Amino acid sequence: MNIDQLLLAVAVMMVATAMALAVARKLNLGSTVALMAVGMALGPHSPWPLLTSHVAELQAVGEIGVMLLLFVVGLGVRPNSLWSMRTLLLGLGSGQYLVSTLAITAVLIWAAGLRWQPALIVGLALAMSSTAMPFQMLQERGDRGSRQREAVLAVDIFQSFAVILVLALIPVLAARHAQLALTATLYRAAMVLAAVAAVYVLGRFALPRALTLAARSLGSGAFALIVLAAVFAAGWLMDRVGVSMALGAFMIGVLLSTTPFADQVQAAATPAKQALLALFFIAIGMAIDLREVAAYGSALLLYLPILLLMKFVTVLLLARMFGFGPRSAVLSGLLLMPFDEIAYVVFANAKANGLLTDRSYAIGLMAISVSFVVSPWLINLGYRLTPGLKDANPTDGKSGSADGRVVLVGYGHAARALCLTLERAQVDYVCFETDPSRLPDALRLKHNVHYGDITEPAMMNAVGLERARLVLVATGEFAIAQRMVGTLRQFYRDVPTMVAVDYLAEREQLRRLGAEHVVALAPEAVLGFALSILGSLGVPANEADAIVDALQVDDYAALRRVGAVELKQTDHRNPRASEQAERWFDPRRFQSAMRRLVAKSKVDETSAS
Repeated sequence: MNIDQLLLAVAVMMVATAMALAVARKLNLGSTVALMAVGMALGPHSPWPLLTSHVAELQAVGEIGVMLLLFVVGLGVRPNSLWSMRTLLLGLGSGQYLVSTLAITAVLIWAAGLRWQPALIVGLALAMSSTAMPFQMLQERGDRGSRQREAVLAVDIFQSFAVILVLALIPVLAARHAQLALTATLYRAAMVLAAVAAVYVLGRFALPRALTLAARSLGSGAFALIVLAAVFAAGWLMDRVGVSMALGAFMIGVLLSTTPFADQVQAAATPAKQALLALFFIAIGMAIDLREVAAYGSALLLYLPILLLMKFVTVLLLARMFGFGPRSAVLSGLLLMPFDEIAYVVFANAKANGLLTDRSYAIGLMAISVSFVVSPWLINLGYRLTPGLKDANPTDGKSGSADGRVVLVGYGHAARALCLTLERAQVDYVCFETDPSRLPDALRLKHNVHYGDITEPAMMNAVGLERARLVLVATGEFAIAQRMVGTLRQFYRDVPTMVAVDYLAEREQLRRLGAEHVVALAPEAVLGFALSILGSLGVPANEADAIVDALQVDDYAALRRVGAVELKQTDHRNPRASEQAERWFDPRRFQSAMRRLVAKSKVDETSAS
């Protein structure tokens, strides 16, 4: 394929993907179905193929998207919560895998007449559940802290290590070099432990220091590159020792989840993750040959529903045993039902060692691919049919998610007072700050502050800003407030927003951008000071309140006439803007205006008496 053909193929694929995603959203099907449909329509097995080769290479590149998906999942899993899941990891994770393996193996021996060795390998492969599909669907639905998400995570972590033993078991079952295989397994186990230790050092010590340096000096571009480089390095290291590269990315994500950078890191990784994950599902669709599916139709129709049903029932019963609610148990079973992509690798090794015939190998590959097609429909159906059984999923109080929270932009003096106010009112909030030097103060005061530029659309998407209860902008920097309001009006019009600026002219500019609730702090602060002045002059409280109320009438009309607390033509890109702004407020003119107002109020009082 030359460059012209490649560019045309990419352009057509992008247009087709955009159209398919739009249709899938209208039909509430999820993106996975749309992407696989694009792959089947444009792949080498379609009547009008766009790509006839390099499908395996596309899938290999797309698997980087799966790795980044697990990295983003890890960012939402703190080590303490992972430790609290140890019962699920060791209980549900191992129980699901062992019971599913035994059940699938028994069916294949009894119904298909396979010998126990190939039946066991097929059972071990098909008992593994997909990583990419359930996590992608959970993220699309904003399912962040649910029990079904914990179940998927527990099973995924367990099977990431189980695959090492499965691949080592293949030559043993083939009766080839059993002693050599055992030695190789012990050597590989030692290498895995060394790789895990190396990834831990990278994510716990080296990477946070590099990100701190990038945040202070190198800019957002270097920040994103450092994040992706660390994830790729961890994935490469795990892949070299025979473990899923997604596990290395997941570990890096978990280690970074305790740092203030977690949300900005997620925003940096999300664009690449979305593009590569879409490529992965498109490549899966391209690998499906519907003519082969039809040729093996009777075998697939016989075995595939039985195997999927067994996995569903196994997870459902185990989830109920581990205290899951009815809805969480059903959704866990559906999410863990599709077969895992790693089964392709297991089947290829088994065929190379003579454990699988060509027909068994082809049926196994078809079963994996078809499970990818039917599972999203069943998962979406499960979500639609079980809304009345919804379980409560409390959010971690110190996470960076915006779900149902007040979101503060910036951690200046005003924001610190607002954090304290919200905490005393027991209102859940999260604050984002781009200056790393302010984060130690937030840690000392135990305020929920995270590093990140929340004015960026990618960051807004990463934290789920569309689900925020309220957005508060009180940075003291008009340029940030202006950018935030503009982005919110463009992408998140329905999110309630309140903005505090210094001056009335700034307020008018934001109102012209579409902001509805904007407060100018300078006139309010001046009027509060004026109220204190009147009290010290012996003016009765009711009269002082009436005077201040009169100054607020008609949008501070009286203050505008005397030129107090007004900023007229300040250039906010000028570093001396705040110094210029202060000169607009003339204390002598303000005091003169106050004396006139006091004198006028006394004259009015005399006339009335």
